[in-house]
Amino acid sequence: MFTAGALLVGAIAAIVTGLSKTALPGAGLLAVPLFAVVAEGRGIPGVTLPVLLFADLFAVSWYRHHTRWDLLRPLALWVTAGFAIGTAFFVIVGNNVRALEVVIALGIITVVTLQIVRIVRNTPPRHATAPETALYGTAGGFTTFVSNSAGPIMNTYLVGLGLDRTALVGTSAWFYFAVNLAKIPVYLAIGAWSTGGPFFTAESLKYDLVLLPFVVIGVYGGRALLPRIHDRFFLWLVLVLSLGGAVKLLWPA
Repeated sequence: MFTAGALLVGAIAAIVTGLSKTALPGAGLLAVPLFAVVAEGRGIPGVTLPVLLFADLFAVSWYRHHTRWDLLRPLALWVTAGFAIGTAFFVIVGNNVRALEVVIALGIITVVTLQIVRIVRNTPPRHATAPETALYGTAGGFTTFVSNSAGPIMNTYLVGLGLDRTALVGTSAWFYFAVNLAKIPVYLAIGAWSTGGPFFTAESLKYDLVLLPFVVIGVYGGRALLPRIHDRFFLWLVLVLSLGGAVKLLWPA
């Protein structure tokens, strides 16, 4: 993990993660295939989670007053259901690294597709229905638990409800901070009580520590960009690169 290439890839992923938390929700999708270059299996969500949590602290602190709690509360039960499905998945696949890579790749492809559909349709705001809340909550809970890549799922849900950019960032900040904290004890338990190895290692945590300054660059850069950024080009770039990363996971060299 401490080769020049791995550090460069991690630095880019950390900056993108910071940007995604404070200016470009969904851009963090690119971080998952990047971290998959330097880790494998359970190590992918394991190395990603500390970086996400560090960035979450800035987003929650800066945008907490813009959180729409009325939209988050109905999701809680269904996100928990997604966590349960994700836990079962990790226990079942054990140390089957290939299965993890395929599921992560398919999850990325799915959320990229959802994001593209949202952009193309440009659908008007609507009120959430109970089936939609159940679908997005469960899918978001499972995807974030398995691969930390639920951004486009939740963005599609929140944007569809008519949230402006600031409200979306604030609401997403608390959502991800809560779910990312909740993952820690479950990851530790799965790593200790099932085959497949731990999510966190001393090496991966040291690697994350080296990346934290780059997260700071990303979050402060995002904060400065939020009021003025035109993110359509960047969003398409993220989607294309993320799709390429997913394809790389499906068909490794």
